[in-house]
Amino acid sequence: MKHHLLVHFLSLAATVMVANVSAQTKSEAKVDYEFVATVNGVPITQGLLNLNLKAVTNQGQKDTPELRQAIKEDLINKELIAQEATRLGLAKEIDFPDQVAQLKQNLLLQAFLEDYFKKNPITDAKMREEYDRQRKLMGEGSNATQYRLSQIVVSTETDAIDLIRRIQKGELFGKLAQEYSIDAASKAQGGSLGWVLPGQVIPAVSGALPSMGKGTVSANPIQTPVGWVIIKVDDKRPFKVPSFDEAKPQLRQALVQQYIAESVKTLRANARIAQ
Repeated sequence: MKHHLLVHFLSLAATVMVANVSAQTKSEAKVDYEFVATVNGVPITQGLLNLNLKAVTNQGQKDTPELRQAIKEDLINKELIAQEATRLGLAKEIDFPDQVAQLKQNLLLQAFLEDYFKKNPITDAKMREEYDRQRKLMGEGSNATQYRLSQIVVSTETDAIDLIRRIQKGELFGKLAQEYSIDAASKAQGGSLGWVLPGQVIPAVSGALPSMGKGTVSANPIQTPVGWVIIKVDDKRPFKVPSFDEAKPQLRQALVQQYIAESVKTLRANARIAQ
């Protein structure tokens, strides 16, 4: 399964990027605590600037003095707004402990992945193996049908049946997904999973897709290891299998998500979880 229920099981509210991270020297750590500016006495550190610089250069922008200055100005502007929001008492409306906990989880997940893939790099050979596996799942032909799916995941079959009835009576699928789905990744998007191929989803779902037309909702809930799923086909289109070189970014991400799913399966099997 994918990054949420269907696509490699887990997701992030944003996509996890695997970077090659070198060990930080003592001098580099010291630089991170140097200030690049202060805003009404509040410091903006070199480390914060470096963090933002890394994010934009990872997206393809070139590291230049102009880019660094633009990032610094943006950080100054954000700090000014943050200070004004605090002055207005808006900080009271934010659940900082939960926000910090979520940020900590995301950062530790990225560190976990970076550590593993630094020791076990994703090679062209591994991506080729994944490419061949996905092509086999799609069939030997060069064309396939791609589906844009949404989902609602609930804990019991009774809840799923009740939601299907409400959808059939005219209630909005996306609104119900945001209110009731237990899949945190997709519920924030109104249940949207984006475009997927049958071979990328669990068999119980892929088996139902061919008989579903655009805009239809599964008449019966689908049981999965993590809950009961209601599927909606938002759209469908012909899909031409990309070449290996074209598919490399997606193949890399697929291998990352597979590692997450395998790790979670092992960890859950050895954990004491009470709900």
